[in-house]
Amino acid sequence: MVNRDRHDIVIDILKKASSGKNKTELMRDVNLSFSQSRLYLGNLLENELLEIDERRRFKTTKKGLEFLKKCEECPLFRWHK
Repeated sequence: MVNRDRHDIVIDILKKASSGKNKTELMRDVNLSFSQSRLYLGNLLENELLEIDERRRFKTTKKGLEFLKKCEECPLFRWHK
């Protein structure tokens, strides 16, 4: 398993949540422990990059999608491709 930094985890969460996922699905898809998910999801909700919809699913906000777009444009992230 490759170690990921915080940016990679945040980007992965936002990408996976763009279609809407419940917490368990998101934890599994991004490979997060319960304590990691509390930390990251709480922080993303607080910063309005994620929201919880009426079906109690995590969904990437417009602000979160804009953040992802800016990350794709950043030359520092291009080495991942």
